[in-house]
Amino acid sequence: MAPDVNLNRPFDPRLFLMDQELDRGVGLLLAGSAELMRAAEEARHKAGLSKPELQILMAIRYTPGQTVGDLRDSLSMTVPTFARIIGELDKRGLIEREREQASDKRRRTLTLSDVGTTLTTQITSVLRERLRLAYRAAGPDAVEGARKVLDSLTR
Repeated sequence: MAPDVNLNRPFDPRLFLMDQELDRGVGLLLAGSAELMRAAEEARHKAGLSKPELQILMAIRYTPGQTVGDLRDSLSMTVPTFARIIGELDKRGLIEREREQASDKRRRTLTLSDVGTTLTTQITSVLRERLRLAYRAAGPDAVEGARKVLDSLTR
C-alpha cells in the first residue's frame, strides 16, 4: 500500500524526486486544477454555456487557427457532437470559421468572433484572478519554477 500523501506537510527540496514527493506533487496539481475548474464552472454558468461549449471556446481562445478536425481530435469529441456544438456556437456568433488558403480549401480554421472573445474574456478574468492570488502568495521565483514544470508537462 502506498504511503499517505500529506499535502500540508513541509516540503524538503532535497527529496523532490522521491515517490512520496512526486505523489504529493501530483496531488497538488490535481487539487489546483480542481480549484480552477470550480472557478470556471461558476463563470460558465453565468455565461450560459454548456461544458463542451466552454471547452471548445477556451481551446480556440488559447490556440486560435486550429482546423476543425485538429480541434475535435484534441478534445476527443465525436464528429456528430462536435459538429452540433460548433454549429450552435456559430449560430450564436461566438466563433468564425475560415477556409484555409493553403492546399485544401475544404479545411476550415476556427477563431473567436468579437462576441466570443468578449465572453471568454469574462471567464478568463475569473481564472486569471485565482491564479494571480496563488502567484502572489508564492512569489516570483516559485512562479518561474512552476511555469517550467507545467511547460515540461505539456511538451
